[in-house]
Amino acid sequence: MNIGIFGGCFNPIHIGHISLIKEVVPNFNLDKILFIPNMNPYYKNQSTVSFDLISNMINIELEKESVNYEISNLESDSDKNHTTFETIKSLIESGTDDHLFLILGSDQFLELSSWSNSELLKKLIDFIVVSRDPQLINVEEFIIKNKDSYKLEKVSGRAHQIRTKEDKKLYFYNLENKFNISSSNIRKIISSGRVADAKKYLSPRVLDFILNERLYV
Repeated sequence: MNIGIFGGCFNPIHIGHISLIKEVVPNFNLDKILFIPNMNPYYKNQSTVSFDLISNMINIELEKESVNYEISNLESDSDKNHTTFETIKSLIESGTDDHLFLILGSDQFLELSSWSNSELLKKLIDFIVVSRDPQLINVEEFIIKNKDSYKLEKVSGRAHQIRTKEDKKLYFYNLENKFNISSSNIRKIISSGRVADAKKYLSPRVLDFILNERLYV
């Protein structure tokens, strides 16, 4: 089974997340998306919204979508700093026979060297790097500058398939549908009372849940 690992805070999950999934799943023949909500990432302030509430939002968002998914609790402990390396290592050590792909934004990939155990992470898993801005990474120039580490294998549609020096695959995928929005901005919009503006970025059912639970106010 091909499984896309989709980590993040999802606080809240928004239309950008869902649009990304709808493109990546068919283009990379993924059988399942594994959401891993990170309740205390080392690079951000601790979340004030519980794992259960985040999971509820994900379930509410996807209940009417034809996406096979699961929500992992590997990073649900808000008292512990979580790193992607340790999480992926745990998944692999669980004995799974599934083919795992780590889904990242191009901005995250550019900062990968600053992540904990990033060099070891690159030896563990294949990457799908999605871009909302094709100018952020010029793939051809990137490969030329890093020719000792990356080799272009083929270009298919919106995807560049690259072989890494760790003998893993790295895919750069240029999203067709782009949404320049972040969960942190959505929280600010809601906290300032601009609910009408939030409707542009959230499904009605997720927004109703947020308002009913009085989140971000």
